[in-house]
Amino acid sequence: MLNLNETYSDAHAENATDLYELRQSWLDMADVSVNEFNSVEERLNASLCLIASTRIIEETSEESPQANNKKEPTKEHDCFIILASHINSPHIATRAAGYDLAYQWLAQDAGKSAAAEAALSLYPEADHSRLLKLYDEQEALRPVLFRIFRKQMLALPIAMVNTAATAESSADALKIEALRYAAANAEIGMDIFRTHYQPLLSGKAQFDARIVEAAIWGGMVRNDPDATRVISTAISLNPSPKYRTQLLRLAALSGAAEFLPLLLQAAESEPATGYPLLVLFGQKSVMPEHIKALENARSMEHAAAAFSQLSDQILPRIPRLTVVGEEEDDEEEDAPHIPDVKAARAWWDKHQANWKTEERWLFGKPVTTEHLTALAKKHAGRFGHDIMALLALSKKAPLNIPSEIWRARQQQLLADKLSAQPATKPAAKPMSARHA
Repeated sequence: MLNLNETYSDAHAENATDLYELRQSWLDMADVSVNEFNSVEERLNASLCLIASTRIIEETSEESPQANNKKEPTKEHDCFIILASHINSPHIATRAAGYDLAYQWLAQDAGKSAAAEAALSLYPEADHSRLLKLYDEQEALRPVLFRIFRKQMLALPIAMVNTAATAESSADALKIEALRYAAANAEIGMDIFRTHYQPLLSGKAQFDARIVEAAIWGGMVRNDPDATRVISTAISLNPSPKYRTQLLRLAALSGAAEFLPLLLQAAESEPATGYPLLVLFGQKSVMPEHIKALENARSMEHAAAAFSQLSDQILPRIPRLTVVGEEEDDEEEDAPHIPDVKAARAWWDKHQANWKTEERWLFGKPVTTEHLTALAKKHAGRFGHDIMALLALSKKAPLNIPSEIWRARQQQLLADKLSAQPATKPAAKPMSARHA
């Protein structure tokens, strides 16, 4: 006999799987509309709650999420749907079983571990004692647990954070995650970060770029001039393209004029990653370089996108000129179109006098706390994360608003932190869990 509840639940599980995969991909996309992100998350949560309410689950001591699935899942999205739908269950025992399985899966393969991390980050358990017990007992899990601590905005003893971030016995992966946690928390001072980057100012040549990058950001957001000063040294001594780009991002976020040659060099060598950095840099001096790059076939599309983010103007597209002997398309609309450099020059001629040398611009306006706050309400993805970083720098203090949490929660935290009244410390709650 057909179980209508099971069929209904399976349909929502398939929908939730697609939405979760989309959400995860959008977190790392260059730029995403916040409204679209909100829509995906709302539909994902609705599907998860419907799955939780329609699955028939016996509340017995032998019951577990695994018992309701004929085949053991391995992919992250399948694992997350199982965990999240159980954590959202109206049944106390089912919720507990979901959390039990999440803690078990943290130590398993990549798919299960990633799903458990996401579930525990998005749906924090009210009692954090099990996470802390895992930290004490399973050393290998400490880096991922620090990521969860950061995403849950959990307050930890400063001594615990300091030991994880600076002790010689700490693994590099743990130091990185502990520093990222520390960087997000305003209660933690600068010493923990300076320990890692100040030796570079004294000539130290051997270092882990990931650790130094995390430490520099912690110093930058606390307005330590040494943190910005050491970026050039870290870049010059680091041969890895991947970590060099991460350090260049810090240079761009700083807006310091000394970094312009490095950023222009990055844009010339790798336009796809270099031009977004010039957008973050935001100084008046980059605009002539963007216009020049619009005449170069290799860089014109990246330069056009950057020009639009700086000016808030979408350049019109014009047919590319053909050369003698090149076949022309029968229809003009089928011919290759390129950004109109003349339109860019016209905008620049009109607006450059209004752009003060000391100002940084983004979307046609000087960068201010108010402007960045407005942009943070519109942009998600990596660009949204960068806007939040610029906002923290403008406030000269960490915001402690993780980019991985629910978007509606992030927006509420932002409103609370930037309101006129001092914000109380928020409790990390799931957006729509049944038991919230």
